[in-house]
Amino acid sequence: MSEVRKEESAMSRLWSTRLNNSNTVSTSRASTSAEQNNPVSSDTTILKPPLAIVSLNTLVPDLPDENTINRLLDHYDKNIAGLMVWIDSDKNEYRRLVLPLAQRQPVLLLAILAISSQHLAVTRNEESNFSGHARDAAVSMISGQIRQVTGRLAAGHDLGSEIDADTAEWMLASMLTLASYEMAESEAGGNAADSHRQAARTLVNALATTNRQNNRLFRFLRNQLSIYDILACTTSLDPASRNDIILPEVNPATIIFSDFLYLLHDVTASSWRSSEAPNHQGIISSPKLARSLFALARGSTLMLAGALELPMNEKQRDFIRLVDIYHHAGLLYTYRLLFKNVVTSTEVEASAMSLFEPLNQLEDIHSCMQNLPWPALIAGTECRGDPMRQLFIENLYGKIARDMGFKHYIEVLHFLQVFWSKADTDWLDLANQYRLEGRGIVAV
Repeated sequence: MSEVRKEESAMSRLWSTRLNNSNTVSTSRASTSAEQNNPVSSDTTILKPPLAIVSLNTLVPDLPDENTINRLLDHYDKNIAGLMVWIDSDKNEYRRLVLPLAQRQPVLLLAILAISSQHLAVTRNEESNFSGHARDAAVSMISGQIRQVTGRLAAGHDLGSEIDADTAEWMLASMLTLASYEMAESEAGGNAADSHRQAARTLVNALATTNRQNNRLFRFLRNQLSIYDILACTTSLDPASRNDIILPEVNPATIIFSDFLYLLHDVTASSWRSSEAPNHQGIISSPKLARSLFALARGSTLMLAGALELPMNEKQRDFIRLVDIYHHAGLLYTYRLLFKNVVTSTEVEASAMSLFEPLNQLEDIHSCMQNLPWPALIAGTECRGDPMRQLFIENLYGKIARDMGFKHYIEVLHFLQVFWSKADTDWLDLANQYRLEGRGIVAV
C-alpha cells in the first residue's frame, strides 16, 4: 500500500474513533430534549450536595476568617487559574464559572482554598495547617459522593435523573482541583493525584449518556480531564488505567490540541495492545506515517488557534513554538514506544533537535509554563549521555517547579536524573518501577 493510501486509511480509522466518541454526545443531546419534555422534579434528586446548608466551620476547625478566605480566592484567581488551561485569558472558565460555583458549593470551595493555601506555602513560604485540613475534608465528602454514584450505577439506576447539574459540576471541578493540590503538596504526589483522576474518570463515564454532557461547565471540565487523562497515561503503566480513558469531544474547536491528543492516545493504546497481542498493528504503522499524521495534527492545531485571538507579539510566537514542541515530543514518544527497533538515530536526533530549539527560544516562558512539564519530560528522556542537554532540562524543570509551585515536578526531575545514570534502562520501565513503589510520575 502506498504511503498516501496508508495515511488516508489511518486518518479514516482515527476519525472513526472520534465519531464513535460523538455518539455519546448525540445521545446526550437526545436526552436533553427528552428531559425538556419531561422535566425531572427536584424531589427525585438523591445526590444533592451534602454541605449546602452546613457551616464550613463544622468541617474545618481552623477555617480562616472571611478576609483570609477572600485573599485565598483572589490568589487562586490571579495565580492558579491560569495554570489550569493551555492559554490564559479573560475567557478562562476556571475564573468565569468555577469560582462562582465555589460560592454555592462548600466542598469545591474547600478544594480551592486548600490549593491556594498550599500554593502560597510553596511560592511565598506562608505555612499553614489549614490546607491539609481543607483537603482532607473535601476528599472525605467527595469520596462519599463517589461511593453513592458507583453504588447507584452498579444497582442499575439512571444517574441522569439522580444527579443535578450543580452536583456533577462541583464534584468534577473539585476532583481536578484536588489532583493539582496533590501535585503541589508533595514531591511524591503523583499517585495521590492519579487517584483523583481515576475518580473523575468514573464520574464522567457514569454520566456519559446523560444531559450533563451538554452543560457548558461540565463539558469544559470534561475536556480538561481528557487532556490530563491522555497525557498522564503516557507515563502510567498501570493496567487499571487502560480502560475508559476520557477522550476529547468530537468537536475539535473545544480543545485546540484535540487532533494531537487523539493521535497521542492511539500511540499509547497501540503500545498496550501490542504488549498483549504482539502481532497487533495500530493506525501508525511506520515512522514515516507517524511524521505525516503528527504533521496533520500540528496543522489543525495552528488553524484552530485563530479562535484564541492572540495578539501579534511574543504570546503568538510562543504559541507557535509550543505547537512545534508538542509535535516533536509526540514524535519522539511514538518512536520510542512503537518503533524503537526500527527508527534510525538520524530520525530521532532530528526530532530531538527540533524539540530543544523551540524550548530554548520561548520568549515569555512564564505565560506557557503550565504546558511544558510533559514535553520537557520527553526531552529529558533524550538527554542520556549529553551533559549540556541534561543541564538545560535540570534548569527548566527547576523553573517549572519553582514558578508553578508544584513540588511533584521535583520528583519528575529526580526521575530523569536516575534515568540518565542508568545506561541500559528504558524510561518507561523505570516509570513503571516508580509507580509500583508508590511514586508515580505525572508530568501534566
